[in-house]
Amino acid sequence: MKRVLDDLNIFFSVVETGSLKKTAELLSMPHSTVSRRIDALENNLGLKLLHRSTREVKVSSRGYELYRDCAPMFGSIRQSINHAVDAEVSFQGSLKVSMPVRAGLDFLGPWLIDFASQHSELKLDVSLSNTNLNLIQDDIDFAFRVGPLVDSSAIALHLWDIPYSVCATPSFIEKHQLTGYVSSALIESLPAVVSLPAKQWAFVTQEKGEVSLSPMAELLVDDLELALHAVMSGRYLAYLPTSMIRNQSLLEVKVDSLQPRTRSMYAYYFGRRHAQSQIKHIVSYIKERYSEIS
Repeated sequence: MKRVLDDLNIFFSVVETGSLKKTAELLSMPHSTVSRRIDALENNLGLKLLHRSTREVKVSSRGYELYRDCAPMFGSIRQSINHAVDAEVSFQGSLKVSMPVRAGLDFLGPWLIDFASQHSELKLDVSLSNTNLNLIQDDIDFAFRVGPLVDSSAIALHLWDIPYSVCATPSFIEKHQLTGYVSSALIESLPAVVSLPAKQWAFVTQEKGEVSLSPMAELLVDDLELALHAVMSGRYLAYLPTSMIRNQSLLEVKVDSLQPRTRSMYAYYFGRRHAQSQIKHIVSYIKERYSEIS
């Protein structure tokens, strides 16, 4: 029954926003999870709630009746729960946190330390790792990660999007004649530095959806700063966050009709029941700090 109630909450958000994508952003969860949960709700209720196509979402007549009758009650319940939870949040005890090395050193780590300094009874155990850890097996309360986690059943809170670019030095571009749009086959034949764990470079196209290219990895690293240093040497092609190359002497390489796929930073957690409110407040604080620099 709890899952049905949770799924109803997602369905009501879809009705109110008119979009699965906007609902995913509002609820800080992957688009695929929203779609899957709506499917599960329709199966559990035996009702067709939404008519979906690639371009739009329309609420069925039965779906609208369900929303009209139940949404006001749900809204009142949510408001009461939020007020009760906010009143009881206390930042104490310990939280084990994992985050990517580069993001952890550059901003996530310092921001968490700033947060902890405001709550003296909160003890943080912070580890930096580019390995996609399992939250349960590694006893982690929550993790900051780019892209999907090993355990897809974890709760995912969307933080921000990260545009990517294929890039190289002007000398590399001149040497390999990479002016204008170049073929994906050529991209895959050039020496590249690849930042793990992503061994392939992800792109999107209107015709085929998502497309992955397999670069010729002559150098493997597990840190984006190392990848940046490598591409600056003029020996490699790289696939890096666009924000990293803005103030560098690097140029973007355009690939056919492909657009580098925007990746997203998430906060993942299962969360002990008493820790979930703490995590949500920390995530809100991190998002606010990020908005100040973006």
